[in-house]
Amino acid sequence: MRVVIVGGGIAGLSAAYFLERAMALGGGPVEIFLVERASRLGGKILTLREEGFVVEGGPDSFLRAKPEGMALLRALGLESEAVAPRARAVYVLRRGRLHPIPEALLALRPDPIAVLRAGGLPWRGRLRALLEPWVPPRREDDDEPLAAFLRRRFGRAFAEAIAEPLTAGVHAGDPERLSAQALYPHLLALERRFGSLARGLRAARPAAPSGPAFVSLRAGMEALVDRLAASLQRTRILTGRAVIGLAPRREGRAFRYLVAMADGETLEADGVVLAVPAFEAARWLAPFAPEAAARLWEIPFASIAVITLAFRREQVAHPLNGSGFLVPLGEAFPLAGCTWTSSKWPGRASEGCVLLRAFVGRVGDAEALALEDPELIRMAVEALRPLLGLHGSPLRAWVHRWPEGMPQYTVGHLERLAAIEAALRPFPRLCLIGASYRGVGIPDLIRQAREAARLLRGEETDPPGPPR
Repeated sequence: MRVVIVGGGIAGLSAAYFLERAMALGGGPVEIFLVERASRLGGKILTLREEGFVVEGGPDSFLRAKPEGMALLRALGLESEAVAPRARAVYVLRRGRLHPIPEALLALRPDPIAVLRAGGLPWRGRLRALLEPWVPPRREDDDEPLAAFLRRRFGRAFAEAIAEPLTAGVHAGDPERLSAQALYPHLLALERRFGSLARGLRAARPAAPSGPAFVSLRAGMEALVDRLAASLQRTRILTGRAVIGLAPRREGRAFRYLVAMADGETLEADGVVLAVPAFEAARWLAPFAPEAAARLWEIPFASIAVITLAFRREQVAHPLNGSGFLVPLGEAFPLAGCTWTSSKWPGRASEGCVLLRAFVGRVGDAEALALEDPELIRMAVEALRPLLGLHGSPLRAWVHRWPEGMPQYTVGHLERLAAIEAALRPFPRLCLIGASYRGVGIPDLIRQAREAARLLRGEETDPPGPPR
C-alpha cells in the first residue's frame, strides 16, 4: 500500500510515525510519501536558539492531561527532556492593572476563597459566581456559544473578566461565536452529570493526574519535530514541494488517488492524509467532493503574531512572578496576552536577561497585524512599558506571523465535521487531520494522526470524535 501525507507539521509527521510503527509490528508493507510545501518540517512548531535565548515562534508547551503527548515523548526517548513550568501564577488585565487569578479559578472551579480573592471583580460579580453550584443545568443538547455557557454558569462579570480570557484566549476567538460543545465537552459533561461545574470538578480532582498541567522540552518544542522526523526510516520526505491537486480514480471497487505536484510530478496512492488547514483541503476536494469542500470553507480562521522581546533584567521593574497575563476582550489593550517566558520555563534566556512573548491578533481584528515588524515590536513594547515597568529598548526582538493560523470552532462545529465526514464516505482511505477539526493542541493532533493511521490500515476504530 502506498500512502501520501500532505503536510509536514506535527499531525503529518505523527501519521507517518504511526504507519511506520504498524509496519514494524507486522502490519504489512506501506510505502509512505510525506510532502511539505515549506523548506522545513514542523509547521507552527518552530524554535530559534540564538545568543542564549530559546525563542518559540509557535506553541511553547502541551497539555499533560491528554495522554497522547507524553506517550509520544516516551516512545521517542524524549521523556527525560520534558520540563515543568517554574511559575504557575497567571494574571488578568483589568482596567489597566494586573490582577492574579487564584489557582482554583484556572480550572474554573469556583472555590469560595478563590472567588473572594479574585481581584478586579465587583462584589456582585463574585457573589454571583459563588452561586454556580445552585444554577440548574441546561437540558437542551444543541450547541451554544462559549460566552453564553460561561455567563449562564458564573454570571456576566466573572465570565467576562476571568472565565472568557482563560478559555477563549488560546483560540484567538470571539467567545460569543465559539462552540462550547466543540471546545469544552468535558465541562458540558460535568454540568450534565453533576448539575454543577463546582461539584463536578471537585469530584474529578482525585482522578486528576499529579504533576504540572503543561510540559515543554528543555531545548524547545522543535526538539519533538526533530526527533520525530529522525525516527522515520521508511518515509520519503519531500520538502519544498507543493501539492496543487488531488483526484480519485476508481479501479474496480477500489479507489486510488492521484496527487498532483507543482513541479509536474504526480504521485499515485492507495490512501491520502491531508494534514493541512481546512481551506487548503477544500481547494483540492472541490472538484470531486463539493459538499465537503463547501463545509470546510465554512470554518473561519484568525491571523495572529507572536512578538518575542529580550531585555536585561534591570530594564524590567516588575518581578515577573508568574507565567504571564491574559487580556479580556473588553479591555482597550492592543495585545491579547503576554507570557513571561524566562519566568515560566527554565533555560529560556541568557544570564541576566528576561524573555517576554506578546500575542497580537484575534478573529476580526487585523489592524495590528497590518503593521510592519518594527512597528509591531514598538507597539508591543509601548503597551507593556507601563504594566511591567520597562526601561529602554529590547536587546533583541523576534516576530513570527501566522496568517490564518488559528481555526475557529464556531457554534455548530461538530455538526459541520459530521457533514464533512458523510460527504467523504464514498472516498475510502482519504483522511483529514489537523487543528481545523478536533482540537488544536499537540496531543489532539497526535491523536488524530494515530486514528488516521489505523483507518488507513483498515483497523477497527471509532469515528474520530470531538477533542477530549
